[in-house]
Amino acid sequence: MAKKILLALSTPLVVATTPFSTTTNWAKNAEDNLDALEDFLFPPDEEIDENKIRRSLYSLKNREYIKYIYSKDKTEIRFELTKKGKEIVQGYQVDDLRISKKQKWDGKWRFIVFDIPEKQRYCRDALRGKLETLEFFRIQQSVYLFPYSCEKEIDLLCEYFEIRRHVLIFTGNINRDFGVKRHFQKLGFFLRIK
Repeated sequence: MAKKILLALSTPLVVATTPFSTTTNWAKNAEDNLDALEDFLFPPDEEIDENKIRRSLYSLKNREYIKYIYSKDKTEIRFELTKKGKEIVQGYQVDDLRISKKQKWDGKWRFIVFDIPEKQRYCRDALRGKLETLEFFRIQQSVYLFPYSCEKEIDLLCEYFEIRRHVLIFTGNINRDFGVKRHFQKLGFFLRIK
């Protein structure tokens, strides 16, 4: 539940609500105060446990992942991610990162080249692991190849691992195939030129 809430809050959300009670037990006597958040988090056919949402929000606030911002008249409450919360969300985004294999190929290859210093070995190994999970083709120890646009995904990884200045992405062609096309086709990629 906490992950769903954090991911939901990674986009701005204002909830018009009866604010949570500040004088009694947390959220006591707050009626229908989470309707907007519930609609945002759950499909209509999914059962909603309002107490679970309240507990998750309370826990996220205590861990300083979110903060509550009340309107002046106290009729609206805005939930906002803190810096710590944004880091957690970014970790979730990296974990859930996928690149669709159903794109049309433009005939160009995306090269990801990196030279990450030894003192950042953990980040370098994590980047390699993520590139291999995403089914990039490894040409050399620090050179990977991918058929589709992946700049946003690589940018997210670079930001998360704080290695942006050590990673280069460029688009180009290759003279020799090295079995690259066959590799991607075996993995289910659709590599016909537009």
